[in-house]
Amino acid sequence: MKKRALSAAAVLAALALYAAWLWQPARQVRLHTAHFLGAVERRQWDRAQAFVADNYSDRWGHDKEFVLRESREVFRQFIFLTIQSDPAPPTLAGRDAEIRTPIKLAGNGSPIAQFVVEKVNTLRAPFVFTWHRAGWLPWAWQLTRLDQPELEIEMERGF
Repeated sequence: MKKRALSAAAVLAALALYAAWLWQPARQVRLHTAHFLGAVERRQWDRAQAFVADNYSDRWGHDKEFVLRESREVFRQFIFLTIQSDPAPPTLAGRDAEIRTPIKLAGNGSPIAQFVVEKVNTLRAPFVFTWHRAGWLPWAWQLTRLDQPELEIEMERGF
């Protein structure tokens, strides 16, 4: 009986250490960024929407509703799509975090899809994802802003 109690304590301690490692803010921000990009890549819009904060805004004047609606339209142009990113370690400031990552696209589809691939792949500066921890749970991070300093988007035409 004593061996079982020690084994159970060891398993619980290992699980606690794993949870502490997994729930570190920097790790959660990296995971959220990867999972958000994965949802976009697979065009799982309900899943992608869950990552975006209701108060999302960007320098182009877009809000959550606009970004999700127009992203669906743009990525609908792809027959297949792969999004590659290589994020730098995030910068944390209290409940906010910023992570920079270059993004490269590979895919095929309509002429619009080819235009998007060419445009994104020629950008030199990384995309900047700004996340906010919206609750007390360690995984409650939401995307509040996305930026890319070289990217110009005309408001009238959307993406």
